[in-house]
Amino acid sequence: MKANSTIDKAAKRFILLMTALLAITSAAAQEKKALTVKEKVVNNTVELLHGTKDFIENTLDGKDSLYVSPNLYNLTVMPQYSYCYDYYRFSAVDAEQSITLVPGSRHKLGLYLGWRWLFLGYSFELGGNAPQTDINLSFYTAAAGIDLFYRKRSEGYRIRSLKGFKEGNEDIKEYNHRFDGLSVQQKGVNVYYIFNNKKFSYPAAYSQSTNQRISAGSFILGLTYNEQSFHFDHTKFDDKIEERLNQDLKFRDIKYKDFSINFGYSYNWVFAKDFLANISMTPAIGYKNTSLKLHNSKEFLSSINFDFITRAAIVYNNSRYYAGASLVAHTYSYNKSTISILNGFGVVNVYFGINFWRRK
Repeated sequence: MKANSTIDKAAKRFILLMTALLAITSAAAQEKKALTVKEKVVNNTVELLHGTKDFIENTLDGKDSLYVSPNLYNLTVMPQYSYCYDYYRFSAVDAEQSITLVPGSRHKLGLYLGWRWLFLGYSFELGGNAPQTDINLSFYTAAAGIDLFYRKRSEGYRIRSLKGFKEGNEDIKEYNHRFDGLSVQQKGVNVYYIFNNKKFSYPAAYSQSTNQRISAGSFILGLTYNEQSFHFDHTKFDDKIEERLNQDLKFRDIKYKDFSINFGYSYNWVFAKDFLANISMTPAIGYKNTSLKLHNSKEFLSSINFDFITRAAIVYNNSRYYAGASLVAHTYSYNKSTISILNGFGVVNVYFGINFWRRK
């Protein structure tokens, strides 16, 4: 009996030991399997990134080196000063009455950071006392590019001009009087394609990431989505303006979504070594969907609209250091049988920058 008891105990210990070994082996196998899955995910991610990089470099960013020198560096930093000319003209068609508003301050300072094809910029107002935000994210290659933008400004406008407001026989003039009844928010995306992308470099003029060596031009095809909203509080006007304000201009909110296609031409003129001048003109035709809130009612409207985009630049770039100036101008229009809005936006940028972390 004692011998049997000893055998049973030994058998139990053996079974427990084998069970423990099986558990450890199973856990190790599961851990190895988990590591294998993680390794596969990492490897697939690395392969995807390498594939994307190769596609951009070989397909989207291929160049004729005789005309365009490639970017030799990975990173860039660029401080920028901007002078902005932005205005909104609100017009009552039947009454031949209009009000033009402009921002109180037109000076901005910004900083842009770039990595190869990606650029992120943020700017703030100098000397302004109104909340304002301006953020840009861009992706530039030789063949195609994408611009994402977000702008917001609350109050801080001034009356630039008045038309159709009379006090007796005299026109009322309120030039440069502050008006805090307008808030504007704008966001959108621009996508474009460069046809002659082997010999013509759009980034050489507007992102300083390449160098144009021989003068060349190209047709450009673009698509734009632009969403803009206005909140308008007419009660913030002085009494003498408020009393004479046409009913059509007493709206509260306007919001429109604009889908447009633009087609134009851009030309890079290399007038000296490392110097470049560019001019681009692209008319646009779009479909605009608008909601207008008047008093307690709301209207939805659709229309075909025409806009125009102008760009110009002059750049010095020796591959390591660069400096220059650029002009960008847009017009946006909204027209209804009783009211029209014209928004003109222009900005002159002056910048300098440095490229670093040379590519292998």
